Amino acid sequence: MAITRYEQVDVNTLTFATNAYGEGETTITKWFSSRPMVGEVKASVAISERYRVYQDLISMKFNYTPNMQTISNNQNLYSITYRGNEWRIADCLEANDRMSVMLMCYRSDPITEV
Repeated sequence: MAITRYEQVDVNTLTFATNAYGEGETTITKWFSSRPMVGEVKASVAISERYRVYQDLISMKFNYTPNMQTISNNQNLYSITYRGNEWRIADCLEANDRMSVMLMCYRSDPITEV
């Protein structure tokens, strides 16, 4: 069982656009700060012939609020900043009694040459 603890996080809104050259751009804007219960679910590294790819998956348990309902309805439009890194929302699980929302978030580090 993973150790869980309350941590400070920032919830961000994501805006997707295309620049003059046709490249996709993502703008990240802080929406609000919160202190969910954070637990590490999985940390993995994949090593190929020339590269290493680090991937992490964590769970964040928030209290159910109107903001969290908005995030659970459109999770692709939001991200979480935790420990200085951006985490994207992979899955959103609402409790049956609507007292809490569990976000499963992932982060893919850049590919590192071996």
